[in-house]
Amino acid sequence: MDFNVPSAIGPQIPNVVTQPTPSSNSKINWNDYNFPPCIHIVHFSLAELQGPVKRFVLCIYLSFLIIIGVLIINLLSTIIQVSKYTKGINMFFTFLSNFLFYLDIVIFIPVSAFTAYSGYCGACRRPPESGTILRYKICQGVVCILWLVFSIIRGGCFNGWTRITLLKREKESAANFCIFLTVLESLGYTFSLILGLIGIIKVSDVSEEPLESEFPMPAKI
Repeated sequence: MDFNVPSAIGPQIPNVVTQPTPSSNSKINWNDYNFPPCIHIVHFSLAELQGPVKRFVLCIYLSFLIIIGVLIINLLSTIIQVSKYTKGINMFFTFLSNFLFYLDIVIFIPVSAFTAYSGYCGACRRPPESGTILRYKICQGVVCILWLVFSIIRGGCFNGWTRITLLKREKESAANFCIFLTVLESLGYTFSLILGLIGIIKVSDVSEEPLESEFPMPAKI
């Protein structure tokens, strides 16, 4: 006698591939405050990014780091030049009278950080936030104008390209070192200006690029 034995008990369960669902802000954990180091005010991580988005963020982050270096060089160059032309108690009064000029390192680092972070958010938030992108473009446009001016002028504590001509007239050994610092400072402002202009041009396109971590990996059941 033949018996029909079922090959499986219960209904067949087909292989189903779950469809990924988009995430509003990808898998970036915006609540993980990890930047700047030791202060932890905002979230910033290059490890979460891929492709054109990562290259864009690297660009604006590099611009920010360059400005930090430029402002430190500017402070060093200003101190050297003030100490060179003044002696004794006059040096103290010269530093005191130009105190506002030394605040550029206190003012422009936060301004640069705010601008760079606006670009980071504009490029990485999903869906794109037009207000954040516009804020970045405005801020970056303003600082680009500042970097252009600072790379040229020689007024106050700003050592732009035009200061090199003045320093070349001096024949003291310290003048060569000041020329070297001035070239570094002017190049830094110029490079940061170029990177900033690239950021303004690219941010809208990059904000439409998919993030590598935007969708979870499909899983089989």
